[in-house]
Amino acid sequence: MRKEAMLALKPKQEIGHFQATTETDSVFYSNSLAGKRWLIAVVPTGNNREVLTNKILNIYKQTEKEFDFNLFTIVGIQEGELMYELSKKFKWPDSKKWIRTYMASQHVFPFVNSGFNIPESYQNKACVLLIDEHSMIRNFYDLNDEKEVKHLIQQLPVFLSLK
Repeated sequence: MRKEAMLALKPKQEIGHFQATTETDSVFYSNSLAGKRWLIAVVPTGNNREVLTNKILNIYKQTEKEFDFNLFTIVGIQEGELMYELSKKFKWPDSKKWIRTYMASQHVFPFVNSGFNIPESYQNKACVLLIDEHSMIRNFYDLNDEKEVKHLIQQLPVFLSLK
């Protein structure tokens, strides 16, 4: 299984350029990803947003005990929602290694598609990207596809332990 994971985690492409305002009102740039391994989660608004945010939380809880890693979440907000209330609503813990940005629902996919050079098959979907310390995308996973989420859970420890 590790051999399969290693094949799936070969560098695919470099991320694009972006900047986003975080929930703490700081600006997060694409070059902020350099030098560290990241799990990037894209969660649009919709009926299953809470299910998706819970998946991210569970992955975080399972992984943070054994691995030191960084998480960047890009979450769509609906009119009338307040950024600072959403992390509490999703029960996401405070962590300096978990950067969160919230944006209007109509901006999530255009931002992600251009900033991360998302392949067509993952565009406009809730997804996770694994990005290495050289800002190279190692893999994509559709959060609405349980088979892909299972692959993510299997491949994440391999990704985080790459030398």
